[in-house]
Amino acid sequence: MKVYMSDLHIGLGNESDDFIYDARLIKLLNELIEMNSDDTELYIVGDFFELTNAVNDGYMANTAVEYAQQCDVNVIDEIINNHKKLIETFQRFSKKNRIYYIVGNHDYYFLFNKKICDKIKEIFKKCEIVPYYYDEEFELFLIHGNQFDPVNRLSKDQNNNILPSFSEYMTKYMNHHFGNIAVEILSEELYSEYQNIYPQLDVFKWLDNLKEKYLLNYDLKKEWIKVFTRLIKTPQVKRWLKVNYPGVNVLSNIFVNNMGGLKLGEAIVRLGMFFRSMNNSNYLLMNAEKLLNESFYIPKEYLIGFGENDIALEEDKVKFLIMGHNHRASLNMIDNSPVEKVYVNTGTWKYRVSRNLGINKNEFVKKKLISYLYVEQKNNRLNFKMIKEEAF
Repeated sequence: MKVYMSDLHIGLGNESDDFIYDARLIKLLNELIEMNSDDTELYIVGDFFELTNAVNDGYMANTAVEYAQQCDVNVIDEIINNHKKLIETFQRFSKKNRIYYIVGNHDYYFLFNKKICDKIKEIFKKCEIVPYYYDEEFELFLIHGNQFDPVNRLSKDQNNNILPSFSEYMTKYMNHHFGNIAVEILSEELYSEYQNIYPQLDVFKWLDNLKEKYLLNYDLKKEWIKVFTRLIKTPQVKRWLKVNYPGVNVLSNIFVNNMGGLKLGEAIVRLGMFFRSMNNSNYLLMNAEKLLNESFYIPKEYLIGFGENDIALEEDKVKFLIMGHNHRASLNMIDNSPVEKVYVNTGTWKYRVSRNLGINKNEFVKKKLISYLYVEQKNNRLNFKMIKEEAF
């Protein structure tokens, strides 16, 4: 049996680490251990560890390699200490069973930092860390999915430097410069909610609701826009925009001038963040349908930092595709295919704060999410079983 999960975002135990499912995951791992089967394998489809958001000092690195190499082994040690029983259970599992760790956009540092990579392999005895994985026996391909998300994949400038994603720049900068203000005003619970708003664009409405509900004297929404304005002005983001969205540079100049006051500022933020709203549509499913219905081809431009060449496989060599990244668990039969083809998103082990659409779109609700996938082969056929647990 093979088990697939992703997007746990296990971190340092600080305000940026909201992984609370240690006991639930320990229970699952113990169940797998008690099966006493050498054939049981665990596949982590990216973002198991929260590395890019571990240290929020606001530093804007010029390259992704610089960020990765600044990640000290002590960060891994601290994460382990804050989730000690969970990591010990993973260690027990990995003594006998293999773990495949497919890297995501929140833990891509493993691809550029041998010390932290070796540290994980030292902890998990049977662990292979890879940028993506093709299971030839099952005709199954695994990739985190950020490669199809323009603001969450790495890119290259004209000098061949690998640039961090816009999302990483934004998270580091906003969590430091805005977060240091918000954390003094908001409770720990509300600050955690702020970091889990989905989609990100709804931060404006959430901050409006917050001010009204708690009668805040401080205008956090105005402060957020001011900090975001400064983010757009940084040389690193200007370079990122020039490489990835050259047309947006003109808009950023308008934004920085802040002509017309706050309303225009908000409008430009929304326009400048339009690519993040893709998380509100199932763009990964659309890409999966294309990959499985047509030739299986991922261009090398999507794989910067994860591989140097295009991924091209014959159409009949990939019947199953598994991704994570957008925290939307699903199991989808792909239409228009003469043979059975399946796309699975493994979802997340986090919680999400989003509008209560269909009931009261101005209200935000907090939903706890857990999901993972079992795959077994019986009678030369793969059986998929998706486990989804949700609670408000």
